[in-house]
Amino acid sequence: MTIKGFTTCVAAVLISSAIVRAAEHCPDCEVSDAKRAQYDALLNLNASQKLNAETRHIPYGMPVSAGGALAHEHMLHQKDYVTWYDDDLRVPLWVAYRISRSNVSTVRERLDCFRRDPRLSNDSAAECDDYFEPTFDQGHLAPNADFKRTESMMINTYVYSNMTPQHKNFNEHTWERLESLVRMWTQKRGDLFVITGAVFDQNDHKTRDADNLAQRVPPRNRVAIPTHFYKIIIQKRLLGAADSIAILLPHDNAKHTGDAWITYVTDHITTIGEIERVTGIDFLPGLSATKRAAMENFKAPALWPKE
Repeated sequence: MTIKGFTTCVAAVLISSAIVRAAEHCPDCEVSDAKRAQYDALLNLNASQKLNAETRHIPYGMPVSAGGALAHEHMLHQKDYVTWYDDDLRVPLWVAYRISRSNVSTVRERLDCFRRDPRLSNDSAAECDDYFEPTFDQGHLAPNADFKRTESMMINTYVYSNMTPQHKNFNEHTWERLESLVRMWTQKRGDLFVITGAVFDQNDHKTRDADNLAQRVPPRNRVAIPTHFYKIIIQKRLLGAADSIAILLPHDNAKHTGDAWITYVTDHITTIGEIERVTGIDFLPGLSATKRAAMENFKAPALWPKE
């Protein structure tokens, strides 16, 4: 769940061993400049740290596009989640992370600090001004509330490389409640692996649109607006098959609450394979063909119980 952007970005200088660039933040950032610079520096990982992040958060092999990754798509590594980012669309296509009880059970006051990702160029980075309009919220893919164990973890979900435009009712009702449900499942089940992503399929023809067909947030028309969002949640078991649930939701401004929300989201339970088809991404390349097919074709019969 997020708040609206403001019209002007403020420049600050981030200096680290990996990068030197103006790191812009929105005026409502609730941490000091010194803390923000410290947290920005944590975004720059060395090769060993990047490998550790992939190993921790992607247990079934690095997701791959059927036609190969486009030149403007690439990985951004954080210690607490990993991001596949599209420089042209200026949004993440997916994020993946391992969520644990300690991440979601910590009591911590929410702090916001929406800001440009200092690792991205001016051409590829979304900025505060891109969201200064009345229609769309700044929607997290890796939710801030999934990373409450430390302040730095939470604040580093507010970089725009983790944001997509989301309709207000979708963000603050439909999507936020699904995020809360995932945290409840974590409290009950323990560690879960989550892949959350954006879909671009204007005509609902079950394949990804070309980037130039994506609608963009006016008036700047830089940041692309997803047509659907999905979550793939997997509980990896030491013995036996993994348990999983996949949900693919249209991105609209309808308001779903109460029991109507349960019915709506249940009706949109799908398979990992179906999400792979509409995105063109293989999410389980590290599995044998037999195990991959079983997981891709499995459809959960209902939402997992909360208790």
